[in-house]
Amino acid sequence: MENMAEKQLEALLQQFKELTRVYRDAVSHSGVSENVFWIWYSLILFDDEYSQQDLSNIWSLAKQTVNNIITQMVHNKYVILELVPDSRNRKIIRLTDRGRQYGASIVKPIFEAEKRVLQRIDPGELVACTTALTKFTSILKEEIDEG
Repeated sequence: MENMAEKQLEALLQQFKELTRVYRDAVSHSGVSENVFWIWYSLILFDDEYSQQDLSNIWSLAKQTVNNIITQMVHNKYVILELVPDSRNRKIIRLTDRGRQYGASIVKPIFEAEKRVLQRIDPGELVACTTALTKFTSILKEEIDEG
């Protein structure tokens, strides 16, 4: 039984690595680094307001990495930083029209491919996959934190 579980773990980890490789290859055609891509992905596709701290947390990136990316985006006039009222120094990242256009050119081809994938996979399978992956991640974190 343990051997079967080890084979399943190996298969799961191999799929994680393969998925990472697929995204890495796709992003390499966009002309930006992976970290820059995921920041653009959030700003273009997710309908929410983000600070640099939010993006750092969402993508598990170092604060300094996000700060460097956003600083460059401000320099290129792709975003502006807007101070949140009644906060110490929290700033929301706002896309400029130039940034929205540029960011979309980077993100859209991959997002369109993702949408086509979603049309080809049964919704029940997606739910099962997400549920299982969430559970695996949560339990693994518990085991590592306790161990």
